[in-house]
Amino acid sequence: MNATVLAYGFRPFFLLAPLAGAAAVLPLPMIWLGWGGMWGDLSIGAWHGHEQVFGFLSAALAGFLLTALPSWTGATPVTGRNLAGLCLLWLVGRIAFWLDPLLPPALVAAADILFLPALLVAVVPVLRRPGPKPWEFVAALAALAAVNAVFHLGRLGVVEVAPERAATVALNLFQVLIALALGRILPVVLRSAQIEAGRAPQVRLMPGRRHLAVTTLVLFTVAEAVVPGHAVTGWIALAAACAQVDRMRECHLAGALRRPQAALFYVAQGWMALGLALLGLSALGMPLDPAAARHALGLGAGATTALTVMSVVSLRHTARPFPLPAATWGPAALVSVATALRVAVPDLAPEAMAMAGVTIPMLLWLTAFGLWLRTFSPWLLRPRVDGCPG
Repeated sequence: MNATVLAYGFRPFFLLAPLAGAAAVLPLPMIWLGWGGMWGDLSIGAWHGHEQVFGFLSAALAGFLLTALPSWTGATPVTGRNLAGLCLLWLVGRIAFWLDPLLPPALVAAADILFLPALLVAVVPVLRRPGPKPWEFVAALAALAAVNAVFHLGRLGVVEVAPERAATVALNLFQVLIALALGRILPVVLRSAQIEAGRAPQVRLMPGRRHLAVTTLVLFTVAEAVVPGHAVTGWIALAAACAQVDRMRECHLAGALRRPQAALFYVAQGWMALGLALLGLSALGMPLDPAAARHALGLGAGATTALTVMSVVSLRHTARPFPLPAATWGPAALVSVATALRVAVPDLAPEAMAMAGVTIPMLLWLTAFGLWLRTFSPWLLRPRVDGCPG
């Protein structure tokens, strides 16, 4: 990596995240085309869930935190060799998982567990800065690192937790992180959207909405970890879905939803609300596929949020002005179509699952991130347009 790529955390990790997202879906047709259902001693589902969360989403999270936390607190950003070391730890984990059938599970665990604790060590210094401290992000990151450890300990038989269950809890933790991040990002995004629409920027968001959205997601995450599929968990999921829908009203400012940076976050929240609602109804006895509902959270909410955050951060921190380029819409639209197919086909047309529910969504997903990289990778590889460091 050259000095420009290592000048700020968003640069290398936003280049790596789409590659991880692509790698995490490539083995999926093996299940549906009859080529096998295991990756080493892990099911393809457990392998895929882990890599979507701890590969793709964790890379996007790392790029966001290593950029946003210094911006919010004035802390010194992680750059140069230290940033390269974090990227290397992330990459070692991904290589270990790709070689999983050839390596001892304990070695895969050792290689993969290191990244999130190292990222935690890198961001903890922001808590020593004066002023408001983003402790909630540090706490959520610590919880995510612990769940990754449980994933591997369960696989090794040290604890009685199925790897699939740990991956599910990790996905839910990411929904919490998305809700936390939106509390910081939405005011900036909505203000810029109003300015682009030619209106006076008046953004007054209600803290109660934000707290309710986050709290219900935390409760849902705990409930699914303790009593997955229970009726109580179902009701909490429905409450969390309602809280996300209520929070979507924050984007209903005059003209804001006409701008992509606001509209895409709105779409991501919609997918989160739908996924939570479907999981809640499934737990309460409706014949719905929980795995399909979780794709509304992972593909819909997770990937749409990641794409939007990566686009906004790449624009702002390379000193390029809003609006977001038109190319942002294409990848987001492809991800939403892929999500819609992955969510709907298992329940409405299970006989078409191999093609319409897996292969076509996979191709749409790969195309989406290829298009995103084509537009944004030149910006990530080049210095800021204003000549400033970063």
